[in-house]
Amino acid sequence: MTLIVAENISHLVEEHYLLLETHFGGRPGHTTTDAVHYLVYKIKDTWRRDKVVSILFLNVEGAFSNVVTKQLIHNLHCRHIPEVYVKLIQNLLTNRKTVLKFDNFVSELININNGIGQGDPLSMILYIIYNAGLLELVDKDNDEDALGYVAILAIGNDLDNTTDKLSEIMNGRDGGLNWSRTHNSKFEISKSVIMHATRARSDDNEYPGGHPQLELDGQLVEEVESFKYLGIHVDNKLR
Repeated sequence: MTLIVAENISHLVEEHYLLLETHFGGRPGHTTTDAVHYLVYKIKDTWRRDKVVSILFLNVEGAFSNVVTKQLIHNLHCRHIPEVYVKLIQNLLTNRKTVLKFDNFVSELININNGIGQGDPLSMILYIIYNAGLLELVDKDNDEDALGYVAILAIGNDLDNTTDKLSEIMNGRDGGLNWSRTHNSKFEISKSVIMHATRARSDDNEYPGGHPQLELDGQLVEEVESFKYLGIHVDNKLR
């Protein structure tokens, strides 16, 4: 049953353009390979325009297991998912219990208040809808972009400009950190990184004291020259 519902919701999402085209993963025609190709395209297009791009690769802690049912239902309503499906999903995620079992020990019944069943046919499309708002924080008219498997891109004339944009996207009043709190989806800042793609610019001359730093929730984000994104090593010069 859940497989049929998942397929029907996926069809509605694509037919009515309910998600950003850059929300890759778990959707027909939006594969992980597409995500990598799009990222490379965006970097090269930025260089053709003689600009620079900074990419924030975010790590979300315990994604599926931390989904808040009430927030998920709200998001489904916002995407105009038919009420019959919303009610079904709400029923599936209500009054759930589990036990812990290891060796000869079996716990008492434990109430499950959050999370969606990872591995269930519905889990992927539900989580895509759940975190869609994070990707929609960017302003594409302001040279900002976002990809599923979350990568936030900011394009500008220099790295001060791009870092400021990323900071506003994440630290602003209704930014990424606020989304994190309302969706019980904590960012692991220690596992998140920023990569500046500047092509052949002389960073030593332009930034003698080092690149500008990005701070999230009081922590500095580590800067890297390359990052393994969806199994592919991408470096800041696309070598």
